[in-house]
Amino acid sequence: MLSRHSLSSGSLLSVHIRTTRMDGELAPYSYISGAAVGIGNNVLEVQQDGSLFVNGKHHINNNASHPTEFATYPFSKNMIGKKKKITQYVLNLTDTNIGGVQDKHKDLATITKPMALTIHVNPKTHMLFVKIDGDIHDGIGLLDNPLAGNRLLGRDGVTDMSKDWKKYGEEWQVRDTEPKLFQEHRAPQYPDVCIYHLSDDGLSKKTHHLRRCLLYDGEDNNVKVTRETVCEDFVGVNKDNCVYDVMVMGDLEVAEDPCYSI
Repeated sequence: MLSRHSLSSGSLLSVHIRTTRMDGELAPYSYISGAAVGIGNNVLEVQQDGSLFVNGKHHINNNASHPTEFATYPFSKNMIGKKKKITQYVLNLTDTNIGGVQDKHKDLATITKPMALTIHVNPKTHMLFVKIDGDIHDGIGLLDNPLAGNRLLGRDGVTDMSKDWKKYGEEWQVRDTEPKLFQEHRAPQYPDVCIYHLSDDGLSKKTHHLRRCLLYDGEDNNVKVTRETVCEDFVGVNKDNCVYDVMVMGDLEVAEDPCYSI
């Protein structure tokens, strides 16, 4: 799936995410299992075990070999979560001194929010979390469209697909006319459509719609209480997302990722 944004340096930021389907014991689910970031001719790829590739070169998952910049933008790695097991990659996109040359397109005084791309990787569950923050004006795609509000807009920037998640996901599938950022070209590739889970009632559910806050009627009450407890630091829809993810993955450590508080 695709998101794009024009950077102040004149380069185009492209973010592709890849999902994987799983047949869980309680319910089928899908999760983000890979992310690839392109800036100009540079490509950074994060795989589900936390492996990092920059322009095809594998960087061993330790701080000693970790790059400190990507496409001249500052790049950092942190270990987060209660047990410091979750890898966090942060690409700072607001640095005005790009490649040692002052960026004339952006003044610090005009920046309302620092712009950054953040990727979390849980090496145990293989789940990735991807988000873009900051002073974004022209982003398009699944990660951001500042003019969309609560709508889910298609590629034409007008069509509202909020009531059809399946159609919306397929709208932002990477096209065969667009650059492929991932090293491995895994099926399905456009024009082949996404593969869907089939629910018990015979209705399709889209693969990338992970956040379905369902309850499992047959579960033990103690299990439900435990799940609620490990997610108690989060509120609202984020808590619901945490509870559901813990349920379908059967792993309490899923709740260690602070992405649910964002």
